[in-house]
Amino acid sequence: MQVAPDVKGETVANFAAENMECGSTVSSDGFSSYNILDEKGFIHDVRVCGPINDPEHLKWLHIVVSNAKAFILGTYHGLDSKHLQRYLDEFCYRFNRRKFTLQHFNRTLFACVVASKLPYAELTR
Repeated sequence: MQVAPDVKGETVANFAAENMECGSTVSSDGFSSYNILDEKGFIHDVRVCGPINDPEHLKWLHIVVSNAKAFILGTYHGLDSKHLQRYLDEFCYRFNRRKFTLQHFNRTLFACVVASKLPYAELTR
């Protein structure tokens, strides 16, 4: 997950170019900003649908976004955009390790040991 300044076509295209191989298939709803992906060398699978007539389309996207909202509201009771990327990073870390229940402590300890330091000045800027 990455915080984006907007959802304009160029922003979407830049994100795709930086994070996906050219020629990859991108599934989306009918939001017009995604149409630029065809022009940038991606295969764009567009389906205008809803959860009732096609519940499987973008199912995991909806699950992840729903869980992220619950995590942020339940853990932090809302937050400021200043550190939003770090909150999303924490959510992704937890979500990707949700099935490693017996390894949580060891993995967290390892992550703390190998992580780079975050100076207070950077945290509060």
